[in-house]
Amino acid sequence: MVLVTLAAVFVALLFLIFKSFEQRNVALLPAIVINYVVALLCGLAISRPWAAGDLAPLWTPSLIMSVLFITVFYLTGLSAQRAGIAATTVASKMSLVLTVAFSVVALGEAQSMLGWMGIALAIAGVVLSSWSNDGRGMHRAWALPVLLFVGNAAIDIGLAWTQRMRTTPLTEAVLPTLVFGMAGVLGLIGVYARREQQAFREPRTWVGGLLLGTVNYGSLYFVVKALARSGWPSSSVFPLMNIGVIVFGTVGSVILFRERPRPLQLAGMATALLAMVLILAA
Repeated sequence: MVLVTLAAVFVALLFLIFKSFEQRNVALLPAIVINYVVALLCGLAISRPWAAGDLAPLWTPSLIMSVLFITVFYLTGLSAQRAGIAATTVASKMSLVLTVAFSVVALGEAQSMLGWMGIALAIAGVVLSSWSNDGRGMHRAWALPVLLFVGNAAIDIGLAWTQRMRTTPLTEAVLPTLVFGMAGVLGLIGVYARREQQAFREPRTWVGGLLLGTVNYGSLYFVVKALARSGWPSSSVFPLMNIGVIVFGTVGSVILFRERPRPLQLAGMATALLAMVLILAA
């Protein structure tokens, strides 16, 4: 449970950092590029690829996920700034529907009746926790688009499949390093294509990218570790993690941005916590 909790904390911090970028006028894509460079350096310091053995099985999935990562990461940043943290959470975390379906159908993971009840409540809790009183939050999140929903599901499915099929105990910690390194190269190409390189001269871009990169590496590191070492199937890990993201993200929004959860959102958090109890008891 410790690994799942740590993964949830770090993912929630990503949403909060993106929201702070808007307040401090930090250029999004250049900061994301610096973030990937920092995450790569963290990975090289913690998990040395040259000492991990055969990395050949990881190159193709790492390249695919790097494209998904930087695309979805950019969309997440835009959504957190324009639609708000709550609406972004809906589009991002409802992806667990596709992730759980893939884990059960493609990976053959079994769930008990209690587990299925917990997953259903987790989905309900995510929706309620993120929906504003008038429903506009949900509409704006989906308008930003369905791509955010599908993209996050693709990332989670890719991580679950790669961890199960391609990694070994020696290479599982190297996977985030490869993904971040490739995403950084793609992001740098994007910055120059959009002619945003001027932002690299601003200290706030580097400070934001440094903070984002450290947290980003931690999020993926603990997600991979939770999938490999938590003892739960991925169809339980992702709902539990998403519940944690809702709880920690809401608390962080209240403390940092003075956002006040509405009664419906509090009901969603209570539903999510009940879902966590059922999944843990399954």
